[in-house]
Amino acid sequence: MLGCAALTLTACQPTDTTAEADGTASPSASASPTAKGDGAGHAKGDCPTLAKGHKVVLVESVSGAMNTLTTKDATMACDPSSDEGASYRATGKEREYTVASGDTPITVLHVKDKGPAKMTAANGGIEHIRTCVNGTAQDTATAKADTGDCYGENFFDVAVNGAGKFTEMTELYGS
Repeated sequence: MLGCAALTLTACQPTDTTAEADGTASPSASASPTAKGDGAGHAKGDCPTLAKGHKVVLVESVSGAMNTLTTKDATMACDPSSDEGASYRATGKEREYTVASGDTPITVLHVKDKGPAKMTAANGGIEHIRTCVNGTAQDTATAKADTGDCYGENFFDVAVNGAGKFTEMTELYGS
């Protein structure tokens, strides 16, 4: 558990994250850790950029039939000379998104003792996001949920298609 918690303090990201969606999204550089540096895949001074068509958002809530994500666009900053890692700040107005399909890939930072996990929207991904953002169980709006797997700060690297739907989501480390 301590190892996973330490990971939240080690990522680096660029200052400029205003990539516009053009429907040609590819996996994000920040979502693919390498085997060097701090154990989270980031070396000191390593501030990868977002892939074309990607942006960072803060997910504020999941509602409806677990298909509507209320978000704000976000910026990130990284000091390559610091061990502090990336920091994120919501900057935009609230906006609602849905995922393109139930097969939309969602990568989360940690699932129990297994570490990072690749899921789909329909196979646990949106449920994980709802648990972390809303702090409640899926079946009711009042039942507390186990938030032990919530290591990000609800910031995600997302790809948005031409129809304005998420086609990929990756939970981000942050300080």
